[in-house]
Order: sequence, then structure tokens, then C-alpha cells
Amino acid sequence: MFTTAPLFGRFHSPFKKIVPSLRGQPLHHLESLCADRIAPALLAPNDTERERIFTPRLTFLTFLDQVLNPGSSCRNALDQIKTYYQSLPAPPPIDNSTSGYCQARARWTTAELVDIRCHLAKRLALHGDTLLAGLAVSRPLKVIDGTTFNLPDTAANREVCPQSEDQLPGCGFPLVRLVGVFCLKTGALLEEASAPHTTSENALFHDLWPTFQADDILLADSNFSSYGSLAGLRQQGVDGLFELHASRKRDFRQGRRLGPRDRLVTWIKPKVKPANLTEEQWQQLPATLTVRLVRVRLATQNGRCQYLTLVTTLTDPKAWPVRLLAALYARRWKIELYWDDIKTTLQMDRLSCRTPAMVHKELQMHFIAYNLIRSLMGEAALLAHVPLDRISFKGTMDAAHHYSLAMDKIPVRHRHRRRMLFLEMLSTIAADLVPERPDRREPRCQKRRPKAYPFMTRPRHLMNDLPKDSRRKKHRVS
Repeated sequence: MFTTAPLFGRFHSPFKKIVPSLRGQPLHHLESLCADRIAPALLAPNDTERERIFTPRLTFLTFLDQVLNPGSSCRNALDQIKTYYQSLPAPPPIDNSTSGYCQARARWTTAELVDIRCHLAKRLALHGDTLLAGLAVSRPLKVIDGTTFNLPDTAANREVCPQSEDQLPGCGFPLVRLVGVFCLKTGALLEEASAPHTTSENALFHDLWPTFQADDILLADSNFSSYGSLAGLRQQGVDGLFELHASRKRDFRQGRRLGPRDRLVTWIKPKVKPANLTEEQWQQLPATLTVRLVRVRLATQNGRCQYLTLVTTLTDPKAWPVRLLAALYARRWKIELYWDDIKTTLQMDRLSCRTPAMVHKELQMHFIAYNLIRSLMGEAALLAHVPLDRISFKGTMDAAHHYSLAMDKIPVRHRHRRRMLFLEMLSTIAADLVPERPDRREPRCQKRRPKAYPFMTRPRHLMNDLPKDSRRKKHRVS
């Protein structure tokens, strides 16, 4: 006799037959990581869109998995989608061609991906003041720097982004210049601007000005410390802390003395307009600008000291002492590590899409993956009370991959088990700390020798095979 009580009739009740349907559609293994971090509305399909096998949510998660696993091909992504549908009683037929998946990726617009990237960055910024250790600064801190990366050598990419002029035609790759704005408290990517490498970083930096808000503090190297940048940002209520450009004189005998190696000076507007500003924008800038010059001393590995001259619009010496300015600018180096995580760990320096439209989408997917991993790092730092800067980015990627596969095997109705496994993942992430090595040298060189093949000096169809080495011939004869 069957009972209608689901509590006592667990094994012999008719409710057992409907248990598999409680799960509904199968889950992608990354859905457990994105569920509480990306709003469902951003992944929901359009109401006017017809029902598809490659749904927007499934396509997005598969595309994200490709980025989080560098080297993953579209064929591998298609096999992942086939496996995803095998948990259904009647899986739909899916063609072996990757064309359907590639078309589904193309249906995602760049604006939609930018919204997801910004959503992740804003969610992480809620705990920014808690994650920044050692610096009690309540104002938003943003750090700026530029980089370059290569595109696949296709006709469409070469038409938009030419290769470097130092390389012979047909022997290089299309080169793109990118300027990114990161949150110094959380490490999240906030804004970016890209263009062919012939565009200067200052021009891309100027395109990002409308995204800055009043009360922001920007940190950058000497390349951005021009009169136009400091004066233009000050009109928006934005302060800057830059290293003084090499063309500026470091004369601490002028201006008003605020302290040792601390001067308040007045800059006069240059007569020559910079190329990245229009004539109207240049006329709106003030004729003079009051800035603060500070010379700080940084210790080096060999026991000597390195001196840097900083220029800033933070002119109050009591609210912004020299020691605080030096500590802030010393953290500017973190952006080099952020770019290293994106370009080296996520391998964004070599994209795979063959058209400029898909390149922009692939670029945004790398930024989404980066912000997603940074959000997991932030949650682990808050849970275990460890410094965010000490958590390994690569270790977080590996832990998220393996634990997401394990959570995918737990039914959705077992929320407590899934939650406990997620907390276990955060504990594993927080335990994987990078050792503090302040005096460690990281020279930009390679230890492993590459293969002794010659470089391409002509297009591929004009290259001929090199003749055999004469020494090898003599070795065979002997």
C-alpha cells in the first residue's frame, strides 16, 4: 500500500517518480559559480527569440569555460554541450559541426557582455574598503595602464589592426593596444578602451574620461602625467597621483614649501595643444594649474635607495601626507600583476577569433572570466580573513574548475550539500597563499631555450625549406 506522505513514503511513494523532474533542465557546471554573482536577467534569453538548442545561457557558460581553460577548442565546447543534453530523457539531435555553436556565440552582443563584466565589478566593489589592507582611504582608488596583444593573422583582422611596422608584410600578427582601468582595492577590471597599436595610450586614456566619477583618485605612471590630463580630470572632480614626466624639471626651489621634498607649484598651460584633445577641449582648460610635487624614497634590493618624483592634485599635506602618497603609488605596481593574470594565466595575449567583431566579444569574455575569479578571491579573503593580494589567481582558477564539477553532480534540491561544498572551495582558495617575497627579482627573460628554427622573413607561400646542415651530412658519412 502506498502512502501519500512524502516524509514516510520516501522509497515507496509516488513522489519518487517525480523527483528527477524537480531538477528540471540539466545544469552546466559553471552555473553554480555564476548563479549568485551574475544576475539571471543578464543571462535570460530574449522573449522574442525562438527556442534554440544553443540557448544564450548555455552558450555563455560554454564560452566562459573556453576562456577559463586556455587552449580549449570549439570542438571541445560542442562536446561539452552534447554531454550537457545527455541528462535529458530525450536529448535533441546535435550536428557534429561547430557552426551552430559559433553562430550562437556571435548572437551575443558586445554591449550585453560589457553589462555582465560591469555587474561583476560593481558586486565586488561593495567590499572594497574591507579588502584593502594597510591603507585607510575611503575614496575610490583606480589604477590605469596600457598593454598590447596579438590577433590571429587573418585578412579581416589585418584590415582593422595592422601589424607592427618593424615586421615585414605577411610575417607578423595584427597588434592591438589596450588601456584598462582597475580598482586598486579589489583588482577588478572597471573600464577598458582598445584600438590598433598605432593609437597612443594617451588617446585611449582620454576616451575613458567620461567613465570617471567625481571623488575618484587615479594612479598611473609618468606616461599619463601631462598638463592636459591633470587639468581635464580636475575639472571633473577627479584627482590624480602620477609619476612626474621625464620632460618636466624637478626643481624643488620653486613654489611654496610644504615639507622636506614637498612643494606646491603652479604649472602654466603649454602653448602646444596635445594631439588627443580637440581645440574646444583645450580652450576649456584653465591657464594655470596648482599641483604638488613630492619626492619619495623607495628601498631597493641592493640596499640602495631609488628616488621618484610624484605629481598630484591632492594638495592638502595634512589629509595626504607624503608617507601615504608613497604607499599609494607603491601599490600601483599591482596593475602589472593584474595584466599578467589576464594575459598569461588566461592567455589573452593570443586570441583565437578570426573576425574583429568576435575578437571584441572574446576580449570581453576574458574580462568577465577575470572579474569572476577576482570575486571568488574576494569572498575567500573575507571568509578566511586573509590578504586579497596573497591569494593565488591560478590556484583560484583550478579550485573553481574542480569544485564546480563536483557541485554539478549534487542535485539542486540538496542545497545544503552544495553550499557546504562551496564553502569548502572558498577555504581551499584562501589556503593557497602566495609567499611574500619582497626582495625577489623577476627579470623578463626565459630560461627554457626555444627550438632553433629561423624566423619567418617572407610570407609563408614564398618560404622554402632550408637545406640540410652540412655537419649532419658529415656525421652520417662518418
